[in-house]
Amino acid sequence: MKQEHGKAYSLPLKCDNSLGMILARQIRTTAIASGADLVGIADAGLMPEHQESFHHMLPGTTRVVVVVTRHSLSALDSHNNQVRQFDTIHTYGESVRAAHSVVRKLEDLCYAAIAVPAFIPIDMKTPKNGMKGEINWRTAAVQAGLGSWGENGLLVTRDFGSAVRICGVATNAPLEADVPLVEDICDHCMDCVKSCPAKALSGDGNIDKKKCGDHIFRYGFRSFQSFMSDLFERDARARTTIDGYGLREMWQNFMTGNYYYCFHCQTHCHRRSSAPNEPMMGRGQTQQTKYRPL
Repeated sequence: MKQEHGKAYSLPLKCDNSLGMILARQIRTTAIASGADLVGIADAGLMPEHQESFHHMLPGTTRVVVVVTRHSLSALDSHNNQVRQFDTIHTYGESVRAAHSVVRKLEDLCYAAIAVPAFIPIDMKTPKNGMKGEINWRTAAVQAGLGSWGENGLLVTRDFGSAVRICGVATNAPLEADVPLVEDICDHCMDCVKSCPAKALSGDGNIDKKKCGDHIFRYGFRSFQSFMSDLFERDARARTTIDGYGLREMWQNFMTGNYYYCFHCQTHCHRRSSAPNEPMMGRGQTQQTKYRPL
């Protein structure tokens, strides 16, 4: 680890190649068996723009396991929007399930690992305002050799194009990392740019997030905020909530169905085992979760 201005930054991990290869193979098998269509491993040390997030989420992060799941092309081509939404829910769900399965596998092996959201929950406080996740999964996927950047600003994979959803895991396990592709998967036909109904794409990966968001989330948070604003236009206390963090967080709770903010009764339970196969400690004894050292 490198210390700079009070923060710890992950450097590229040097480990025994045979151990890294074996662990990486096990993790890929676990992810594929749990619903992932593609799996790659990125070196966290080569993602400098994410170091603060890594340190905040899991100090000592050295690898990012990226899991990709494909959409049903039939569903995406359907004129029924509920069909497309239903497939999107499923596709996100498959990537989430694969990521959590990888975490359980790594923890069984006594490594630290956390699943990081693909979409929500997300930080709703200023300055992120629900617009930026902890990890840019497209960047991670490119770094893990799963595809390349498209003119649409999305990941383009060999087999599924951009019709994918991405999720993943941060870990300190000494997994053998993949390398970015030399090949450019995008053929730069510009069809995605020409077909954008909101004119939010201008090529070279540039996205006008305002135009895009107004179109694809027209019944999402912004619509909800506008409705609440109109409803409580003259109420000063309501305006404070509507314009701030509170309404964004409430909307996210509606979306996820999860409104928990405290986990102390679980994290402070002395009966927690450091690994599923290890014996529990006796009553009254304190045990800290143990992971392999970096």
